[in-house]
Amino acid sequence: MRAKPRSEPGSRSRRRRPGPERSREIVAAAREVFSAKGYEQASMAEIAARVGVVEGALYKHFASKRELLLAVMRSFYESLIASLREGLRGVRGAESRLRFVIWSQLRAFTEEAGLCRVVIREIRPQGDYERSKVHELNRELTGTALQVIEEAVAEGELRSDLSPAMVRDVIYGSIEHIAWKAVNGRGALDVERTADALTELILRGIGARAAGEPAGAAERLAEQIDRFESALRRAGA
Repeated sequence: MRAKPRSEPGSRSRRRRPGPERSREIVAAAREVFSAKGYEQASMAEIAARVGVVEGALYKHFASKRELLLAVMRSFYESLIASLREGLRGVRGAESRLRFVIWSQLRAFTEEAGLCRVVIREIRPQGDYERSKVHELNRELTGTALQVIEEAVAEGELRSDLSPAMVRDVIYGSIEHIAWKAVNGRGALDVERTADALTELILRGIGARAAGEPAGAAERLAEQIDRFESALRRAGA
């Protein structure tokens, strides 16, 4: 009896992937397509073509395009969170740790501009955003920054009369505003210089009063911050 010939390298049997591996390939391809075209303009057919399968095969792994988007965003946020936490382990001092938080987010806006556009333009405006997994992951990411601020306040390196949550929101809101043109391809962003400038700006408002600093200067800064907080509250309302 003649032995069966071996499968050639390009044969169907060699192209078949285990379920988890195929799911990772689909997520990777979807990440590229969502980043380039956005969620609404992306098609499952194009994602399937990048993977090298028929469109129907995608639905064996993900029930819908929205479920696939969630898997992409989970992967995106988990990598950001892990990178931020790992980097902070080797950074000491309130100013350096705060700068690292700011730098990390600015880098994400420049290196992953497409996915950031999807979050801001297509996910966040949805009515169910605050109940979504993406919102939960975003809070986990910014929660790491909140811990950095709270630790600095506890150590006396930052002012204790300002809400750490407010400071966190000011930081991330400022980053988004500064990076918006670059995210939309309308200019470049110098991550290093911007991180330095924004860290200095934030610390002028929330830094603990230095020894020998005139009380009048601190009071004027406090008044400015109070006016800024009032404006933010009015905008939120």
